[in-house]
Amino acid sequence: MANWKGHLVGGVIAGAVVALGAGHLPVEQLAEATHLLNDWQPLAALFVIAMLFALFPDVDTNSKAQDIFFGIAFSVDILLLLNGYIQAAAYLGFIAMLPIIGHHRGWTHSKWAMFIVPLPILIIPYLYTPDNLAMALLFYLAAIAGYFSHLLFDGLIWRRFRIKN
Repeated sequence: MANWKGHLVGGVIAGAVVALGAGHLPVEQLAEATHLLNDWQPLAALFVIAMLFALFPDVDTNSKAQDIFFGIAFSVDILLLLNGYIQAAAYLGFIAMLPIIGHHRGWTHSKWAMFIVPLPILIIPYLYTPDNLAMALLFYLAAIAGYFSHLLFDGLIWRRFRIKN
């Protein structure tokens, strides 16, 4: 099992894979959204999302990963509130509370959670601003990639691949 540093590195790698690979996907709208990644804010958001979801499965325990995750989530939530994105702040708060409803290595370490937990990143923008669906899909892919890196480094995807502390 990787420690918080290993999971953060996994999140950075996952964010880089999504940022670099998105332009090569056969989905035309997704390729168009990668042009938005030329701006530093969406690119930074993509990496933050990948890193947060790389830490997410371990935030159900009192750990350094929990401290980092909630520190970043709290800071982003304040920025969202100050900029008038009340709904986005509420959704972030909702997602951040989810690990509390289970025990460690419970549902947060399941493969299905890797796809289900980040779904609000995709669904909410679709409901309110369907024009931004391609960007939401990139962020969703970054969340899945970050989550995948966590499960991979913990040996839950491929048992032979396990990063030790």
